[in-house]
Amino acid sequence: MLVRIFFFTALLSLAGCSSVPDSIKLPESTSLPAFEQVVAIPENHKGKMVRFGGVIAEIENKEQGTLVELVQFPLKSYGRPLVSDDSPGRFRAYVKGFLDPMVYKKGRSITFTGTFRGIEEGTVGEHKYGFPVIDANGYHLWKEIKEVEVSSIQLWHHPFWINHTYYPFYPYHQRVIIRNGRDGAGAKGGAATKETGSRNQ
Repeated sequence: MLVRIFFFTALLSLAGCSSVPDSIKLPESTSLPAFEQVVAIPENHKGKMVRFGGVIAEIENKEQGTLVELVQFPLKSYGRPLVSDDSPGRFRAYVKGFLDPMVYKKGRSITFTGTFRGIEEGTVGEHKYGFPVIDANGYHLWKEIKEVEVSSIQLWHHPFWINHTYYPFYPYHQRVIIRNGRDGAGAKGGAATKETGSRNQ
């Protein structure tokens, strides 16, 4: 019984950390093409819903809205970009309204949902580049984490008896400090059926 309680508690903790923020959540039936699929055959995906994320490379506020250029990275199960030393490319997201460049600044991780518009010609430095473009209707700015303390329950294989009941594992508490990490979910968001955004508090 004791072991089951510890397992149940651990599962609840994991579930709470892996939920998709409301602002980029979509119906479970939504079919989302991978970034590589869209780039390979863009004409087959025009008008379809996508969820792309990455690290902000450029941000420009225009009269009709905000243009965000990103280095794309694959997403974790809950929507956060999995930042690494390798990226399959860049994309652009157009957002209606104003995004403050001091908040949505270069290097921050962000995820967008929206409709794929097509390929837009541009440049990266002096190099010509074709950017996949989405018209965003939801976005989530992810929290930057410098240090996080992780507590978990581990099961040590050491049999013991309690009130004449045999338990094959002995639970113990483990405390781990992760420094200079980039992971962690942000806070509240809004519905993604209309243009919404969220960022960490």
